[in-house]
Amino acid sequence: METTTKPISLRAITKCRRMALLLLSFLFLNHTFSQTTVPFTLYNNSAFTDANVYVAVVGIINDNHVWLDTKTGAVKLMSVSDNTVAGPVIGGNQGPGNNGRYANCFARLSEIPNKTINIPGIAGCRILISFNSQLFLYFFGASGAPSGYAAPNLANPTDPNQGIRFETIELTNAANGLWANTTRVDSYQYPMGLEVWGNNGFYKKVGELKTHAQILAQWQSQAPAAFAGCYDATNGIIKFPSKTSAFQSGGAQANYFGSYVDAIWSKYTSENLVFNAGDAGIWSGRVSGNVFTFTRSSDGAVGVISNKPTNTEVMEGSGVMASGGQWDKVVQAQICAAINRHAIDLTLGNGATQDFSTDTKYYVTSPYNWYCKFWHQPDISLNSLTYSFCYDDVFEKSSTINAPSPVRATITLGGYAGLATSGVATVYKDCNYGGYAVALNPGSYTLSQLNALGVLNDDISSLKVNSGYKVTLYKDDNFSGRTIVKTADDACLVDDNFNDTASSLKVETNAAFSTVIQAEDYTYMAGIQTEATTDAGGGLDVGYIDAGDWMSYNVTIPVAGTYRVIYRVATPNANTTLRLEKDAGATQLGSVTIPNTGGWQNWTNVAHNVTLPAGTYSIGIATSTGGFNINYLTITDNLSARLVTQSIQQPLAAAENIALTLSPNPVSNMLYLKGYEKVQTLTIYDLNGHEVKKVTKPGNTINIQSLNTGVYLIKLTRTDNSIKTIKIIKQ
Repeated sequence: METTTKPISLRAITKCRRMALLLLSFLFLNHTFSQTTVPFTLYNNSAFTDANVYVAVVGIINDNHVWLDTKTGAVKLMSVSDNTVAGPVIGGNQGPGNNGRYANCFARLSEIPNKTINIPGIAGCRILISFNSQLFLYFFGASGAPSGYAAPNLANPTDPNQGIRFETIELTNAANGLWANTTRVDSYQYPMGLEVWGNNGFYKKVGELKTHAQILAQWQSQAPAAFAGCYDATNGIIKFPSKTSAFQSGGAQANYFGSYVDAIWSKYTSENLVFNAGDAGIWSGRVSGNVFTFTRSSDGAVGVISNKPTNTEVMEGSGVMASGGQWDKVVQAQICAAINRHAIDLTLGNGATQDFSTDTKYYVTSPYNWYCKFWHQPDISLNSLTYSFCYDDVFEKSSTINAPSPVRATITLGGYAGLATSGVATVYKDCNYGGYAVALNPGSYTLSQLNALGVLNDDISSLKVNSGYKVTLYKDDNFSGRTIVKTADDACLVDDNFNDTASSLKVETNAAFSTVIQAEDYTYMAGIQTEATTDAGGGLDVGYIDAGDWMSYNVTIPVAGTYRVIYRVATPNANTTLRLEKDAGATQLGSVTIPNTGGWQNWTNVAHNVTLPAGTYSIGIATSTGGFNINYLTITDNLSARLVTQSIQQPLAAAENIALTLSPNPVSNMLYLKGYEKVQTLTIYDLNGHEVKKVTKPGNTINIQSLNTGVYLIKLTRTDNSIKTIKIIKQ
């Protein structure tokens, strides 16, 4: 474990010295923290249930180390007496107390009222979020020596937190506003999102856009050999390079930046490095005896790097890259960031002013910190903003949010994958869509929940609702009383003494629901393998399924109710079974028997009705028999289920099945139909079961340029009334 024995800054655990904190340090020392309490609401978009998500809040108030009881909102001084929870003992490590006991400071998300934590004025605060187990922190005390807490340390193989997935939101709520960020500085463990609202229309949003499985797969497909070892397959996380053996002393990449640093220190022994540090001014420096001394042109201020940095010091912003006085650290931050990004251009002549703010030059010329480049990809991180190394806030490339007058914040566990970026409905205070704008996803909202989200004084005056959804406003807080329903439009609600007293609302789907989950897109699994399939649409199926094997998947169900689940399966065996589960197997949703289909690639459908709650959560497919393959499953309401089942389950002769083909797949504009002479009608459905195109007696080409990007089912009805269905992907 890592011990924190003095007041921690926003980046204490990663040893980062954020430039913004230089401006805040005077405020911290004089205890003038913001008196504005900021509600942080946790939205669970993860594969874990609320009961399996654990939350703790630690920080500093008036030089005392404190923790927040998230069940009651009480602020408590850290004390050794808080260490009452028995933790795991790994390699004989009994922890700092030598008794295997750790702080009882975590609560399950399901235990936190309204899933909202009220954050007071506080420094060095960390909201710790772990999955399937609490973390094991050790409290030393509120003040004196030692004080603070021992935090997780992934570099320690006997740390009791080894194998526990967790994430962190770092924040300071001070007199000059709220400073908060997500972080990838030590590792990536799970997607996260962070949104902050403030007065005068302030709003900023950061976080990951893809699922955990997609991020891990993208890393594995893109990572160069030097960084491949950052992926910890055992724990399903990605570690910062310096936390891996390859980049540590004696490792293959221990001198990764060595040639670049040597070239910088060599060139500027006889030449001047001049760079523009933005608000910090223009600096000019030269090396003498490995000491790099810079002078600011505007006032002669001096900043020094006292020695040529090591590989670890460059990557972590530690040692000579985090020492000395205020201006030393400003210079060190600039140069450290420039080296990680490879922004120092060694081809420029003596004294040419370099602009390190041009992000199009980042991560282009080797060597650079590829780990950082990965997290700044726009398809991974919203607006390419993330905290991938300690000085990522240089030129504001980090995920830091500074709200001068904060009102509220939302933490999205699991990031934004599968969520509408602005919600499916938005409520406004004014009929001109002003005053405030609060995005809502499907769900029920009481007045207190709306207030926590920023819908203040129950004075909703206008709504915008996305196609396929409806919003119902109720007069009473228990979803009763006179109602107003709005669907798929921009609506100003006339003030008739109802809207200004509306106390609750529901956001619901207003259309047939259906979602297709490819079997190979599991988030976690045990025992199975993927293989190529000859089923319609190609791609992969999941096979080699034995008794006791399982796969889990993330789903978002718009409203609670009965759904039809259809499985695309194949097996040469009789009476194999699968079951659908929730809550890691604690909730059994139902089982189906799979008939002998005649082969591992002879596909059919089996289905059952299940009752599902609304929300985003994880479901699992498990088996006590094994012995079958699965290509995909469809979850749909009964109307769509009948359509999809009828489309897919019509009997086909094997020869006819081969005779009709559509290509290419995926397709951009034009499909080519082989065997079109035998087709009476071609009908295209989206995954909601809606017919989007129908052609009678089609020729050998079908123009689908007008269709939106996505997955479609094409039903081919032959002249003998038999049916074949093919799944296509429109690019």
